[in-house]
Amino acid sequence: MLFEILSSAVFGSIVIVAQLKKSGATNDSDKLNKIFSLTGLNLKDKEKTYTAQLLKKRDYNWGTEYCYRIPLGRSFEDYQAKFNHIQDGLNNRRTAFHFSLADLKALDFKQNLLQQIRDLLNKKKTAKKEIELSYDGTLIVKVYNTPLPTMISYTDIALSWDGWKVPVGQIREDNTLVLHDFEKIPHMVFGGGTRYGKSNFLNMLITTLIILQPNNVRFTLIDLKGGVEFIDYQNVSQVVNYAEEPEEAEEALKAVVEEMRKKQLELKRRGFKNVQEANDPVRHFVIIDEVGELNPSEAITNDEKALKRRCQTYMSQIARLGAGLGYRQILATQYPTGDVIPRQCKQNSDAKLCFHVQSGTASRVVLDEEGAELLPGIKGRAIYQTADKRQIVQTPMIDSNTIQQVIKPHLVIKPRKEQGNDDDSRQQSGKAGADPAQPSAIRFHE
Repeated sequence: MLFEILSSAVFGSIVIVAQLKKSGATNDSDKLNKIFSLTGLNLKDKEKTYTAQLLKKRDYNWGTEYCYRIPLGRSFEDYQAKFNHIQDGLNNRRTAFHFSLADLKALDFKQNLLQQIRDLLNKKKTAKKEIELSYDGTLIVKVYNTPLPTMISYTDIALSWDGWKVPVGQIREDNTLVLHDFEKIPHMVFGGGTRYGKSNFLNMLITTLIILQPNNVRFTLIDLKGGVEFIDYQNVSQVVNYAEEPEEAEEALKAVVEEMRKKQLELKRRGFKNVQEANDPVRHFVIIDEVGELNPSEAITNDEKALKRRCQTYMSQIARLGAGLGYRQILATQYPTGDVIPRQCKQNSDAKLCFHVQSGTASRVVLDEEGAELLPGIKGRAIYQTADKRQIVQTPMIDSNTIQQVIKPHLVIKPRKEQGNDDDSRQQSGKAGADPAQPSAIRFHE
């Protein structure tokens, strides 16, 4: 009897706290206003102080979204610069613990209610809130009750979809997995500092496309980091061009452009505008890792500069004309500087993915705005941005064993370059990786 009375009293207290939270009396809005004031984000004009005005508050299962009108004289960048102050302030341990409706629904009244409440309190004590800031004319502050996972395994993802979609990563909202559809957004650029997940994402992307579209996907892989990233795929049947040096990259890109032009003439002859109308199932992915190695401004000799300019011209042609012809271009760099990614390529790439970088300038090179420099130093944490949306994701981690299991059935014997026969070896390199059993389907020059 005593326990039932105690349980009812405790439960009643929780209901009161939840109701206060719903009314706004105990939510984070007061704390946010205090943080804005203490960090100098408010503005004073003579005797009047201008503050951020709360316009709207929405509660979700994952946390709360606050919309503010910021005072005149302040910009979104001002608030973004105080990101760490805002997030750390909300995690001040003196903050009262808040209980949501989802917390109440999770209680099992047939079990020890008091112990469940204790466990919930302990969970609240150790949980760390995370925030996201964005701006759409108002300042949007998303406060998440639990942090985004620091690791998501690729093997835990069920590839249950069709088409040309690849997993980008998990977001905080209901642990949703975000997919990128290359039929809707054909080209992508992405960057990030060393060891933050860029190479892992490339491997995951290639592996996924081989799993989902083994008979229809084609790859031109240009690995300008000495072959350390794409070496596992060199003898995969879906790889039709493979390059490790700028000279080889030029040959591979030229072959793609020539193939693309022939595809254009073929579609025109058949009366179709694009591969979708023609029901052509083949998609050719041109993936360049460390596109900065093709930057003409870093060339030493005039011949080298001319070669890299030709490479960038081919890349720009693929970006401008390739989408409707079934060609998708993916450019990656770990040194995001202003002249690394050719302008035409970036303008035609509506999808951008950026892992942690060292500066706001580097973030702007990839995303056209700052933010990636504020990402925590967690491998796989990135910002995925399209024309109408920007999301923080945790990209899946894929291991070498999984990659090897996927590519093993697709390995073929390919001709090697012979020493002392540069002409023959160069010619073979231009066809890099063509499957001898499928000349008409893969070898463009045959």
